[in-house]
Amino acid sequence: MKAVKKFSDNGVYFKMVEAPVPVIKKDTDVKIQIDAIGICTSDIHVLHGTMTMPDGNTVGHEYTGTVVEVGSAVKRVVVGDRVVCENAKSACFNCKLCLSGHYELCPHKRSPGWFSQGVYAEYTVQPEYCVHKIPMNMSKQVAAVAEPFAICVYGCLERGKFQKDDFTVIYGMGPIGLFTLITLVDLGAKNIVCVASTRKNKIRFELSEELGARAVLLPGDDIPAKVKEMNDGWGADCVIDCSGDPNAINQGLGLLRKGGKFIALGISHDALIPFAFNTAILSVIEMIFSATSSHDAWIKVIGILERNEDKVKKVVTHQYSLDDWELAYEKIASREAVKAVLVNERQ
Repeated sequence: MKAVKKFSDNGVYFKMVEAPVPVIKKDTDVKIQIDAIGICTSDIHVLHGTMTMPDGNTVGHEYTGTVVEVGSAVKRVVVGDRVVCENAKSACFNCKLCLSGHYELCPHKRSPGWFSQGVYAEYTVQPEYCVHKIPMNMSKQVAAVAEPFAICVYGCLERGKFQKDDFTVIYGMGPIGLFTLITLVDLGAKNIVCVASTRKNKIRFELSEELGARAVLLPGDDIPAKVKEMNDGWGADCVIDCSGDPNAINQGLGLLRKGGKFIALGISHDALIPFAFNTAILSVIEMIFSATSSHDAWIKVIGILERNEDKVKKVVTHQYSLDDWELAYEKIASREAVKAVLVNERQ
């Protein structure tokens, strides 16, 4: 089968190669023919050296597919079901984190694309507990981005305990920022301010307006003054950083009222980010860092995608065949694409 793998014998690079089709090894395994694959910014971070994965690993962890074979003990899905999958392969279910109900944090977990073979490919085999059925009529490009939506749900709704009446500022209106906006608006939130760059084009700014933000600001605006003006003199209840940008993170912390909440979802290019530590303590700021997703989050996500399919399609601006993955990367790098999806084209 075709697979895009990572190598580093001459600098870090990705290359499409022929790879063996994976086979079912356990009676709880599910073999999936991959229909569509979301390109995550973290995949691109690997090329830039910000994140790492083993040489020879197939890239990618966002996908949807169709079940083509199941192990003898599989009960919840059958051949022909359309599915999306959690990235919790190889969780042990014996450690204290698994026993507490948080197998998404298991140290033995081997997430596809990072510690096991990823999904820029034609087939994958995953354990049944990771597999979730989706409606047969859900579009492939929408289903392919279930995983980043699960990141948003887990970080904001579950860990962050976001409340729909929170006055909220989102920094960084790339895919995670826009999916966070869709998620919060779906919950009923109305007071969301987005900070969106217009570097190279205005599409992220315009999408933020279109998808339900109360206001969209530019990074160069007097954001603290505008937030207080819109919130009756108060700072924000909640700031969600989806940018990983040190300046945005520091400004966002400064926007919060006393007792406010800062949720960090964006991966940064900088390993260390200084911030006003004492100010955060004295303002009793609650800080939540999040970068994975729970089983419950995935269940919620399927409903969010069903209710917001048209909105999600607006964020998935580009679609290519798996063979054209390099072109998709070029469009993302140039910021022409907001979110790109790769589709396996079959005869």
